[in-house]
Amino acid sequence: MCNITYQIGDCRELLRQVPDASVKLVVTSPPYNIGKPYGIYQDKIALNDWEDLLRDVSREVFRILTPDGSFFLNLSPIPYGKGREILPLPFFGYQILKDSGFFLRNMITWTFNNMQNCTNRLSGRYENILWAVKDLDHYIFNLDEVRIPFLSKNDKRLEGKSGRNPTDVWYFDRVNNMTKKKLGLQHPTVYPLPMILRILKMSSNPGDTVLDPFVGSGTTLVAAKLLGRNGIGFEIDSRYAPEIEKRLQQEGSCED
Repeated sequence: MCNITYQIGDCRELLRQVPDASVKLVVTSPPYNIGKPYGIYQDKIALNDWEDLLRDVSREVFRILTPDGSFFLNLSPIPYGKGREILPLPFFGYQILKDSGFFLRNMITWTFNNMQNCTNRLSGRYENILWAVKDLDHYIFNLDEVRIPFLSKNDKRLEGKSGRNPTDVWYFDRVNNMTKKKLGLQHPTVYPLPMILRILKMSSNPGDTVLDPFVGSGTTLVAAKLLGRNGIGFEIDSRYAPEIEKRLQQEGSCED
């Protein structure tokens, strides 16, 4: 039976309470520093302060992960500064991961359609998910759990195979305002559940512990519950606790 918990508070402080090598998988998307209305967290700070936040979290994540554990860090290019130059946050994230002791296994490109339409540059249609591991020779990768349908069914070379590798380019629709309204969610950024389910299937097993230090509306916890993983979430703003609770009660049940 899985155990799902969440705590309200600063994840930098709460992560220090997690025992060494006790978590198999960390999945998260930190604030992008673009002024999103998260509540008590101010999503517009000096760039070096944002880097310090990510660095503090990454160091603690490295400590709490098991030797074969993985860290999936979702970041996006953002418009930045007076001239709105595009700042590639995934590049900052990569260097911080390396400084924390991680190795990059893949940089996944998550593509989608529902986003802004720009008039002075090409419209953004992707974010990156950095898949980092502690040991390049020893980590969980359940490829058979995440295979996708073959493009052709008539190739004899495919006989006996259940599907193809999903590659490092993933298409999942973003959770738009209409969907959030239907779910009764007020959090400004909500993960697409199918994408998080894929990550948990790929890089953890039933009974493993999954943690999200910026859990928001609780999508990672819902995925953990659905797949029979133990889930831990940290959220700085108590206003989102009812949303987390509601989703955990309504969206599925633990797998034994």
